Amino acid sequence: MKVLLAPGGMWPEPNGVPLAGSGHGLAPSRVVSCLARGWRATRPHDALTLLPMADGGPGSAQVIAPERVASREAIQGQGPLGQVREVDLVRLTPSSSRFGNRHRTEARTWFLDAARLLALPADPEEAAQEALEGSTYGLGGVIGTALSRTGPSDTLLVGMARSAVHDGGLGAMDALGGLRAAKDLLAHRSLGLVLADDIALGGMNGAGAALASVTSISPERAQELDRRACARAMEGVSAAEDLGPGAAGARRSLPVVSLLDDVGPPSAFAHAGDSTGTARLRVSTWGTGAGGGSALVLRALGAWARPGARVMAELVGLGDAVRGQDLVVAAWGELYDVLVDGVVGVVGQQAASQALPCVMVGGRCAVTRGELAAAGVTNAYGLREPRAADPWDAAGTHELESQLTDIGSRLARTWSR
Repeated sequence: MKVLLAPGGMWPEPNGVPLAGSGHGLAPSRVVSCLARGWRATRPHDALTLLPMADGGPGSAQVIAPERVASREAIQGQGPLGQVREVDLVRLTPSSSRFGNRHRTEARTWFLDAARLLALPADPEEAAQEALEGSTYGLGGVIGTALSRTGPSDTLLVGMARSAVHDGGLGAMDALGGLRAAKDLLAHRSLGLVLADDIALGGMNGAGAALASVTSISPERAQELDRRACARAMEGVSAAEDLGPGAAGARRSLPVVSLLDDVGPPSAFAHAGDSTGTARLRVSTWGTGAGGGSALVLRALGAWARPGARVMAELVGLGDAVRGQDLVVAAWGELYDVLVDGVVGVVGQQAASQALPCVMVGGRCAVTRGELAAAGVTNAYGLREPRAADPWDAAGTHELESQLTDIGSRLARTWSR
């Protein structure tokens, strides 16, 4: 039997926000190793393909297979409070994929794991300090460094996620030398934002409103921070739109990306540049809350954006890997609905496109069978019951790995033929 193991990371999600890379939970590579160990112990003759998945959040560069990596560099950057952190810059091996509106067979593609720089802390007090005092300056710095490595026809993909920092991207623009310098820097570059989180910067359900649930600051203080960040970000957007073409070349139209543009299976970034227009960006626009609001200003300067799980599926070759399999296995930490652009949704859609059964492993799964079926998922296996009082990750990393290994064995007994 041929089985594709394509799990995402299993991270705890207090208040619905994954704490990816926080030291809690397991990264995708460790999840896939545990599942494979259990399966092989039970059905050693089955052919397993291991394909860990990511969504653009912290650590996404680690799922890119070595054969797809032409070079890897660790770039030092400044964290939210000035601490030194490292992010990976990966240059991918050439492929025939199409990015934007141009065929890029001779250009190079890079991935910057920038989400690691502003990863959401597990400690609400630390997260509160980042919200109150933190800056996105380091994010702009590592983007600038990465762009300096690229050529004019290259594509730089920047992994971004939600953060406790909430300065509206002001720090990032300062690090890039201001709006004019940033616009000139991006004028002949294809800069793509690989978004792990579709949350907007402002609004009732925006990143600012969510600060009260992921940090220890009060709702009133969160609202105050949000008003200030949204005002700063929109000032940047207005200023960017008012800038002339700049020294580097003609002004480009702004790619507008919405969830409706990306509901089908990924097709080598076909959507990345197909949806162009002049719609005005706002703080309520999809995905603008990533990176403390930096995503909003970068898009005003010409960057395009796509759901991270879809981009990462292209980079790791999910579409090719699923062909010829007999079963697909996905995994995620906590599942309360199946997002069409999330890791489980993307893996399920690919399995369904080949009429393959897809099973999901989660720390906790509270999704009905009907919802799972609609997403292409046949069945789900959880480490804890949906209504269990104790956290699924409470026992620690070693016990979590043991439980996943046991589930790998259980899946083999149930599904192998």
